[in-house]
Amino acid sequence: MGDRAYVELTCREADAALFERAGFLEEFRPGLPPGLVTMVDLEAPDGCITALQDLAGRGIVFRGSHDAGGSYDGACFAGLDGRFIEVPRLNHSDLPCIEVHVDGTVDAGQLECAGAYLRAADAVARAFGLPSGEPEPIAEDVT
Repeated sequence: MGDRAYVELTCREADAALFERAGFLEEFRPGLPPGLVTMVDLEAPDGCITALQDLAGRGIVFRGSHDAGGSYDGACFAGLDGRFIEVPRLNHSDLPCIEVHVDGTVDAGQLECAGAYLRAADAVARAFGLPSGEPEPIAEDVT
């Protein structure tokens, strides 16, 4: 069966059956707009990454996270525009985690991936009608 981890994601209600076939169950979460659901897999083999990559590749839009398993770290992920973007995360956080080296530098590749994830997660939020993480433009004073 492989290493198992808790996985949680938000998707469109119309796509819930696709996630159920991959082993997810719908879980009630208050405050979601109509048409969205939270799906969980309490013991997803290897974080269910292969199934999530497949669904993202088929154009299914979602975002979520999985806990660490015995052989991999926790991660946050998004499926958008046929792509699956996954980045390491700290436990109990939806934000990416970037390694800081002893000399104080960060890995440029990890930083780039974190930025790509944040842009994708924000695009998913907008597609779902959820608040954007992007700051609102400041209106110019025309007086």
